[in-house]
Amino acid sequence: MNAQVAVLIPTLNEETTIGRVIGRIPVQALSNDGYDTVIYVIDGDSKDETRQKAREKGVVVLPVTQPGKGAAMQHAFSSVRADYFIMIDGDDTYPPERITDFLRLLRTYDVVVGSRLKGRIEDGAMTRRNLFGNRVLTAIACALFKKEITDLCTGFWGYRKHVIDRMDLVARGFEIEADMFIECARLGFSIGEVAIDYNKRADRPKLGSITDGLKIGFFLLKRRMTLDGRREP
Repeated sequence: MNAQVAVLIPTLNEETTIGRVIGRIPVQALSNDGYDTVIYVIDGDSKDETRQKAREKGVVVLPVTQPGKGAAMQHAFSSVRADYFIMIDGDDTYPPERITDFLRLLRTYDVVVGSRLKGRIEDGAMTRRNLFGNRVLTAIACALFKKEITDLCTGFWGYRKHVIDRMDLVARGFEIEADMFIECARLGFSIGEVAIDYNKRADRPKLGSITDGLKIGFFLLKRRMTLDGRREP
């Protein structure tokens, strides 16, 4: 029996890119490797035609009423059953073709992340301010939680089933990637990395460099203090 792979795509008004992202997922290559793939679009109340375009591609659409990327992913993790989970943003900035590499590494690691900072970043895909902020947040996270990662805020993650079963996520918004890293560190999960290309968005980025960066930084500090208070590793 083939292993089951769930590809989870969180979206909010991504009608211009969602079809391309779905089309680039290497379903046939994964089947050749022994995986059965189901694609889920977890949509946070889009006001455009994101859901319609996803359904036209034949994927499963999971509507989410609570706002925030973190809320969407927690809903998906609690609703979907699979042996392996891949999370990838729906804005066509990440290379879905690399999912095959993720699954090869997931034979060894509990979690795999796509590192933009180890790969090629297209001109205009990330401002110097965002690049600097990402490096700073990544360094803070590694120092606070004694776990190595090179790209804390990447939107491209892979997990084995037991990771999803054990993570206790609390983030509701863009802090979700930091929250997942914290849980990996707390629970002692191994993390592998794939160097990936990162491309420019077709429209205006949703992530605010300063405001959201500060939110993520405060989230890291708050979670560290909470875990210290509970005397957890």
